[in-house]
Amino acid sequence: MLAIFLAALANVIGLGVIVPLLPYFALHHGAGPLEATALFSVFSLAQLLTAPLWGRLSDKIGRKPVILISFAGSALGYLWLAFATDLQMIYLARIFSGAMNGWLATSQAYVADVTDDEGRAKGMGMLGAAFGLGFVLGPALGGYLAGEAVINYQLPMLIAAGGSAIALLVSAVLLREAERHANHGVSTMRFLPQIISIPILCTLISLYFGMFFVFAGMESTLALWCERVLDMGPRQVGYYMAFAGICGVIVQGGLVGRLVPLMGEAHVFVMGLLFTGAGLIGLPLVTERIWLLLPIALLFIGFGFANPSLQSLISRTAPRSMRGGAMGIAQSANSLGRILGPAWAGFAFASIGVAWPFFSSTAILVPIVLVTLILARQINRAK
Repeated sequence: MLAIFLAALANVIGLGVIVPLLPYFALHHGAGPLEATALFSVFSLAQLLTAPLWGRLSDKIGRKPVILISFAGSALGYLWLAFATDLQMIYLARIFSGAMNGWLATSQAYVADVTDDEGRAKGMGMLGAAFGLGFVLGPALGGYLAGEAVINYQLPMLIAAGGSAIALLVSAVLLREAERHANHGVSTMRFLPQIISIPILCTLISLYFGMFFVFAGMESTLALWCERVLDMGPRQVGYYMAFAGICGVIVQGGLVGRLVPLMGEAHVFVMGLLFTGAGLIGLPLVTERIWLLLPIALLFIGFGFANPSLQSLISRTAPRSMRGGAMGIAQSANSLGRILGPAWAGFAFASIGVAWPFFSSTAILVPIVLVTLILARQINRAK
């Protein structure tokens, strides 16, 4: 388990390094806001389309080879990005990186293979901890490496490639192949008709899509808004995103686990959405950089409450025989939200106004909250 944690951490640090730089890099090469946010969409689209292929391949040749191929692809994608000379090359590099991003789902399958029911939650928690820590260290490192007066885009991307290369090396040396269990490769889409027949479960997965539509839209336009309104560069945005990562780690590292038994998943989810909504409303009202800390804290604390709570609700609501399929379809809804959310946010930023990605996302949260409160009563009666 230590090997998978270290490999995931190294790769996520690399991802975190480029996140605050990517919109600026696109603008540097002549992109508009819509084209800059579309970089997030095409990555998620490529990931969504190739995810089933990675799953089937890992069942045939093993988890470790797929993890190694994926980390190698990530390193090549970052190198491609580092030496991109125009917007077309940037797009192709992100599409390639998204298509090669099969390591996470395969790592989750690896954890499921090597742990029992009791150890599985701990193993998945270690992957979550790697993500949290990576998104604290990565943005801070990326912002620092980018520089201040003259922005250095290439060095952070080379460091990101180095992170994936380290993940590849750690996996090659330390990761042992897992025994594969039968039926891992069954397509989750075969569960779709059954899930549609369960209204509560179908609604929860729809809410999952809505949550990621909102969050991915905010995430993709945050740097653009900071650059346009507060005249912030990649270094400052990287530091603020590291602060956001700290907020998320604190919440997901302990607070959620303590609040869910007291309040229930549905009410913790609603509380997270209310925090997120307050952050979305407050963000466009900021006129000085120091006050940006407050809405960012609200946004990422809110997401830290909402995401695991809704995941738990979906898992608990699904019949045991459908649980894996339900979570697979939920992840597809997640990817779809990450495709469409940035596309809408970029359009709103460019065509309506720089505050509209955040205000429109707040409006989307209102029906999500109302539907969740109605569902909470049904779920409580069903217990």
